[in-house]
Amino acid sequence: MTPRSALISGASIGGPVLAFWLAEAGWQVTVIERAERLRTSGYPVDIRGTAIDVVRRMGLHDQILAEHYRHVPVAVLSPGGHRLSTVDIGRVANDPGSGDVEITRGVLSEILYRASRERATYVFGDSITSLNQTNSGVDVTFNHHPPATFDVVIGADGIHSNVRGLAFGDESQFIHYLGPYAAIWDLPVDMFAPGTGFMYSHAGRTAMVERPANGGATRAFLAFVHPHPGTVNRYDTDEILGTIRRAFHEDHWRTAEIIDTLPRADDLYFDTVSQVRMDRWSSGRVALVGDAAYAPAFLSGQGTSIAIAGSYVLASELVRNDRPESAFAAYEQRLRDYVTKNQNLALRTDSTVIARTQGQLLRRNIRLIVVPWLQRLGLLHLLQAPLRTAATDLSLSDHDLRCSTRPHGVMGNRQ
Repeated sequence: MTPRSALISGASIGGPVLAFWLAEAGWQVTVIERAERLRTSGYPVDIRGTAIDVVRRMGLHDQILAEHYRHVPVAVLSPGGHRLSTVDIGRVANDPGSGDVEITRGVLSEILYRASRERATYVFGDSITSLNQTNSGVDVTFNHHPPATFDVVIGADGIHSNVRGLAFGDESQFIHYLGPYAAIWDLPVDMFAPGTGFMYSHAGRTAMVERPANGGATRAFLAFVHPHPGTVNRYDTDEILGTIRRAFHEDHWRTAEIIDTLPRADDLYFDTVSQVRMDRWSSGRVALVGDAAYAPAFLSGQGTSIAIAGSYVLASELVRNDRPESAFAAYEQRLRDYVTKNQNLALRTDSTVIARTQGQLLRRNIRLIVVPWLQRLGLLHLLQAPLRTAATDLSLSDHDLRCSTRPHGVMGNRQ
């Protein structure tokens, strides 16, 4: 019997997890990635709740834990630049006792890639140009590779998903702006002393800098509310620079100095803080997973976790069901409530990252001032309760996939 085949677009987080599990079950899996190589940079992301159960089933939890991101003490500054408190930002949201891990996105991506590359075929520097569904499969054309046919095609290619655009239409139907923009880039190594971090906030904007003690990159994170989100060209550095300067021009701290380094950054991330909301995550033999289907926005702290959990559930249902349509329906039925609860986290008004009003900023600062006291009293879980509830809302089944040794996959069914 010919193994079933899957084409997965996207080699960041959800794509490799899905590839791992489908290949483990004997599928022929191809992962296609637009970038020329695996992206090994990026900001810290969190794995918690159900996603921890998934990486444990993959046998990767210890490896991920060994690479966990080590935050430095972050000085919380007032709008006037005065120190209010010093906190461990990682402990505000994560509970190491529950297995939670914070890890740099690029490091996590590399771990997942290495775990799946002997089982699946990875194709870098190419992308899908068309999808034509038939009763027996999906005929796919590429920018560079010859056409091929697959049983299913999965978009795990992020909030600006190419697969979603081809199968569902323009992204404007699905992307919902939450108001802020976020910018992340690496700073010159000598701008801040090793082992120092700062969070400087006004109502509607935050600048955060962290330089690890171990010599890692000094990373700047800026977030600010914009009156017209989605109107700034995220590929135009000059427009981005002007927008950020206008947003932070009244600041009294070192934000102007930080912003001046942006034109020299070669790793700038800039985008709206947005969610993807869709009535359905599949169309025929094509489905979406992770940010492509249900990006919760980084304000939730759950984007990586629900991508990992969603990819695992999708793989389990594809293996369990002979018909892709049945598998996709079961995947959505199992995941929809979990996704909604995690997306709702980003809609709260008590964000640690960015406070939109003076009242919210005051409450945020008070909350961060008491964090060290709560930590000493063993009561930090009181701040983590809503996040913990949402992160653990999805239960895995004993009938879901488990690890076994499977052979390396090959590229589709050539036309």
